[in-house]
Amino acid sequence: MSCNNCRASRAEEESDRLFHSGWNCAESVFQAVYKQSREDEPPVYLLTAMGGGMGCKTTCGAVSGGVAALGLVFGRKTPDEAAKKLAGAKAHDFCKAFREEFHALDCWELIADFDNEQDRKSGCTRFVRRAALMACDMMEGK
Repeated sequence: MSCNNCRASRAEEESDRLFHSGWNCAESVFQAVYKQSREDEPPVYLLTAMGGGMGCKTTCGAVSGGVAALGLVFGRKTPDEAAKKLAGAKAHDFCKAFREEFHALDCWELIADFDNEQDRKSGCTRFVRRAALMACDMMEGK
């Protein structure tokens, strides 16, 4: 499946809306990208445990959601080694770009300077929006 209908700016806005309506970071990014490329309901339950750095402040949920979303285009349905390598390369590129922009991939590092819940929500919104935008752009080949 290609992501020709995936609209990065809509995914970015949708991820923000979802994040501020009670979904966690991973769920928000994944659903926002999914909704730009598919008509059916996203299997959001697969991402629930990935929020908050997988519940223990490790890999940022926005990153996990973005990488999972890349599977919509680059994931494999059979044990095809070439597809596995391509998906891995896309995940690597995604993580590298996120790290270059925000200087970290782990939740605990990304939120270290946030003083309170309001700062965290505002800061994490940046990560969520950017991850949705980056995933959609990669899926469109940008």
